[in-house]
Amino acid sequence: MDSNSKSMCPKARTEDRISALPDAIICHILSFLPTSDAVTTCFLSNRWKNMWTLVPTVELIVLSTAWDSGGTAAYVDRYLLFRGSSNIHKFHLCCVDLNGIVGRINGWICTALRRNVVELHLEFDERDDSHEFLVLPQDLFVCKTLETLKLSLGEHVTAVAPLASNCFPRLKSLHITFDFPKYVEQIETLFSCCPALEDLVVDGDLGWLEENQVLNVTISAPKLKRLKIYLFAHAMTLGENKIFVNADVPSLEDLDLTENFLASYCLKGAKSLTNAKIDFSVMREEDEGHPADVLADVDRVQRLFAEISNVKQLSLVVPVLGDPHIEYQCSLPTFNHLNQLELNHLACCSWKSLTNMLKITPNLEHLLFAINIKCDAAHDEDELEHKWSPPELVPVCLSSCLKTICISGFKGGSDEMEMVEYLLEHGQLLNELKVLTFDMEFDNALEVLMEIILFPRASNTCEIQCFN
Repeated sequence: MDSNSKSMCPKARTEDRISALPDAIICHILSFLPTSDAVTTCFLSNRWKNMWTLVPTVELIVLSTAWDSGGTAAYVDRYLLFRGSSNIHKFHLCCVDLNGIVGRINGWICTALRRNVVELHLEFDERDDSHEFLVLPQDLFVCKTLETLKLSLGEHVTAVAPLASNCFPRLKSLHITFDFPKYVEQIETLFSCCPALEDLVVDGDLGWLEENQVLNVTISAPKLKRLKIYLFAHAMTLGENKIFVNADVPSLEDLDLTENFLASYCLKGAKSLTNAKIDFSVMREEDEGHPADVLADVDRVQRLFAEISNVKQLSLVVPVLGDPHIEYQCSLPTFNHLNQLELNHLACCSWKSLTNMLKITPNLEHLLFAINIKCDAAHDEDELEHKWSPPELVPVCLSSCLKTICISGFKGGSDEMEMVEYLLEHGQLLNELKVLTFDMEFDNALEVLMEIILFPRASNTCEIQCFN
């Protein structure tokens, strides 16, 4: 190696290539660090002194004043002050406690809004001993740059949407979590004006409802594509409470509902809906373990089914449809476009849930059937034993288009074997039957498989598979 090469080596080892990068790339790198770590880079050199003020992602955690004497709250004040007027793309504020900082929280939120925030996540871990109440600022609802909002509303935090029609002008994604809110009525108008919204998630627990309380929830979102509702409520008698969800959602494609109060749903103009998941497994129950006000429950299920009858894929957990104590026959709409059905069958339900759904899905090609799912309600042993009762007429889908069936949770009971025998006997276009026996001993599962293989089949091309 010549002398010139040797003289170049020390310089190559000490060259600061990262500092030579453009500001935009450095800020992008710093955005992956915790905000406090990004700030400490100001000590590296003059080049880095103010670089942290340009980082578009901000994540701030405020601890309880009882723990740190307000140190983290003071840090947030200084951070936002020295950051200056540079834009904030993503702002995540997590407050462990509200005591002593309620007035400052709204100031921090408004600062982010003035800095043209695009993604906003407000997280409040409320303590039981909190004695202050936070009302989120009205500026939150009219921010013209906000596209993604995730927030939690609880006993000490609320949001009251203004009556004006210019709410959330650019908001595309909204995720609101309720945690026993003090004013449950706030849910009625929070989603009443969302002109650009595409994704809406509403989850959590509404807490204890007042006797005979009526809630009218309005969702007006002409561009909404995905709606997910995971909500629970409590009351001495939920049947006396009435919850209505009126949604004007002409662009809705995916619907996911899980709740325990069975609201009355009206999906106005939902002609684009293709996928739906309905889970009412945690339903209100009387002391003897059966649904209260059964006829009202069935009526609401019928109305909901009428709203989603155009879907192509459907996942269901609706035990009221298979309750063996219900003599009232459901008048369910026909799902003419349904191609795939995932039916989850609770152990306490009769086989009506399967036969009823096969009757109203004339073009069904794929059936996923989960059985023996544990029910949280208290039931006598005889209530968990059901006889297979085939429908009077063979369902159209079974004789003309059903191609694949997958049955999970199979235990080899006599009623289960009769159900499989019926499906094989009448499934004229059936190509595949899968039976999942994960809860069975291997020898027992093998014996069941050998018996199933001997069942007569309407389709010569049907392949039977058993997984243990």
